[in-house]
Amino acid sequence: MNAPIRILGIIPAREGSKGIYNKNMKLLAGKPLIYYTIESALKSKLLDTIIISSDCQRILEYAQQFPAIEIPFVRPKHLASDFSTSLEVVRHALNYYAEAEIAFEYVVLLQPTSPFRSPDLVDRSIQLIIDKQADSLITVQKIPHKFHPDWAFFDGQQGLRRAIKEDETIVPRRQDLSDSYYRDGKIYISKTALIREGRLLGGRIASLLTEGELDINIDSYADWEAAQIQIDKWRQYQNAGY
Repeated sequence: MNAPIRILGIIPAREGSKGIYNKNMKLLAGKPLIYYTIESALKSKLLDTIIISSDCQRILEYAQQFPAIEIPFVRPKHLASDFSTSLEVVRHALNYYAEAEIAFEYVVLLQPTSPFRSPDLVDRSIQLIIDKQADSLITVQKIPHKFHPDWAFFDGQQGLRRAIKEDETIVPRRQDLSDSYYRDGKIYISKTALIREGRLLGGRIASLLTEGELDINIDSYADWEAAQIQIDKWRQYQNAGY
């Protein structure tokens, strides 16, 4: 009989923020921003362990009101700077559990800056990466045709240069463009074996299209204002059972 797959959910929430001061605890419709991601994680039936990784005592004290959320450590300050990477944060958490002889097959990274997720999105993503036997997964949305990579250019020393290979023919008609996607930041999943190789995204990458869901990643005050405008729409979406 196969051993059950163990999955760790990590909500990274450091104290500092360049764009918005202490944004993880800033109130959005009366709730701290981090609340919406905690809510998404708690609705999952497939996450075995959910933790908050933070250097901020205020955030950790807030998370204590959710009994199913674990607070195993205070994240070291050197892993909570503007230069710290998500990979470093995830590896720190995995190393903590490895010392306790607790192993996980997958890590699900849930960023508070993407607060709007459908109620079952976490579990649909987990089930998909397992079914696809993929090494990593991201949630995505389609790139609008006017921003398609085939029609994109970069500044070059001799003028504009194409984003794709210069010798490839430009697709002349919108109808002939292939679908292209961007990661929307809602969910990242990685096999722990991939993380040990020093990568969060790689190998065989699966994707889950979140078309129709609100796409807001809060990095600036303009993003925050957009979230405030859209939150009622998001709540109606949730209440409708989508």
